[in-house]
Amino acid sequence: MSDEREPLCCCEYYDKDKNRSHLLTLCCFCEDLDEGFESFITGKGFPQNRKHKFMANLQDRLRIPWKGGAKVIGIDALLPIIILPVIFIIAAQSLWWTIFSFSTITVFLLYIFRVLIQIAPTTKFFFTWTITSIVILYIVFEFVVIPLLEILLEENIALSLLIAAFLFCLYTLRNRANQFHRFQDDSETLTKPGTRFHNCSICHTTVPDKDHHCIWYDCCISRKNQFLFILSLFFAAAALLYSSNLTLTSVCHPFKLYETILLPDDCSEVYQAFELGISFVSAIYSIALAVIILIILMQQIFLVSIGLTRKEWNKLPLSSKCLLGLTSRRPHNRGFIKNWTRIIYWTEPTYSIVSQT
Repeated sequence: MSDEREPLCCCEYYDKDKNRSHLLTLCCFCEDLDEGFESFITGKGFPQNRKHKFMANLQDRLRIPWKGGAKVIGIDALLPIIILPVIFIIAAQSLWWTIFSFSTITVFLLYIFRVLIQIAPTTKFFFTWTITSIVILYIVFEFVVIPLLEILLEENIALSLLIAAFLFCLYTLRNRANQFHRFQDDSETLTKPGTRFHNCSICHTTVPDKDHHCIWYDCCISRKNQFLFILSLFFAAAALLYSSNLTLTSVCHPFKLYETILLPDDCSEVYQAFELGISFVSAIYSIALAVIILIILMQQIFLVSIGLTRKEWNKLPLSSKCLLGLTSRRPHNRGFIKNWTRIIYWTEPTYSIVSQT
């Protein structure tokens, strides 16, 4: 009993059976694996019940040291950390490997999206993919592109400020989204005149004026944080396009536009050295991300301007979408200026909590 009262060190944790364990024992005492493997090599196959128990044990033991006790990490959250560096390394070998890698990663993401959203909607895979992409692109730029001595100090500072602005918006909008997690009791509902309330099946919480759930940010986007979401998209697209241009003009032969703007011209020699190849691949990946982000950004600007949420837009018939939704019923539309004022100057409203009996 006294042992259980002592605080956990960073490498200790309580397992699924509430027993105190240490990270050093993670590979030991797995009865399900031992018996399942014995059945397999004797020709009986791996029993289905042992397979489920083994996966549950694996999920429980997959942990990292953390203050207050080792934290469990999901297998799905580990995949981007493994896959993205491998894809970048393979793609840096040649042009055909670049085309193959990016085509494969596109198909893989579409497949993972279809599978995980159905069987594990609360997955951290997509959020981990976002963070891993940021880390890899920044590491490549700082430790591979910068040593090429083609980037000015002020250019590096400007890019770092764009990234910092994006991270600040991301952190703030996630904090605002998490504030609604306190409304999780099914016996209570929120009420406020003129406010649309939606239950998010992924967040398992009630979200006022919900626009959509962003899997890449792992939070709900509503009127409360929509302007921060739009700002984060803007800063992300700006940082990606700026870094890709700086990288391409460093590894490719550049030319001057209007005597001032440097743009890449001939990139035929980028695969002659691994450093040039990995820089080129990171720039292409940045451009692809920037294009997707700009499409989402324009969609958000358009929907805010006409007073519709993305959830409402998706429910519109095709005929209304062809007319840009202007002929559809928009009960919450307040006009262009008021629609933007409502999300820019958002303030914490007071909601009434009504108990359901």
